[in-house]
Amino acid sequence: MKAIASNLTANAIVPISGTNMGAVELPDGNTRVYYQDGNNGSIIQLIISNALTEGGYRFSNVWVPPSEVRYNTPVAVSLVQSDDTFQQIHVFFFSPDNILSEYYWKGDGPTGGPDCSDCVTGSGFVGVEGSQMLYALASSATSPPTLRVGFISTGSPNTITEAVKTTGGWSLASLTST
Repeated sequence: MKAIASNLTANAIVPISGTNMGAVELPDGNTRVYYQDGNNGSIIQLIISNALTEGGYRFSNVWVPPSEVRYNTPVAVSLVQSDDTFQQIHVFFFSPDNILSEYYWKGDGPTGGPDCSDCVTGSGFVGVEGSQMLYALASSATSPPTLRVGFISTGSPNTITEAVKTTGGWSLASLTST
């Protein structure tokens, strides 16, 4: 048992205290993990240099301040890339008022918050209180890329609703049979 303990202390363990998380892998193998901090409620970005078996922790920073994040929010992440170059990372979550919210990265730092006119946050789409259902998809097949965010909305609480961003802005549609 002592040998195992000494092996663990040889490589510093990065302490993480969180609730929900999402991640994307960049074309070069670097990874971004986003999780809600279990201590203060902010959303943290972890920069990891590759798969944990090959790389490791580089640094972390607060991406979304705790005042903008619902306690125990789900976190969904999507990556927009063109060929082997990443263009955007989008992080979706719920605000304390259950508004579907977003921060994104386009190469010049995170953009988001209640005043972000380009984010889904400004559309005021409301999720069901306490729901943990949230997903995010991005397609680079269109220009600009299409973003799709699935969640359980107050307008259709018994099915999935998608917020979809195309050139015309954000719109909503609920799952129906075809």
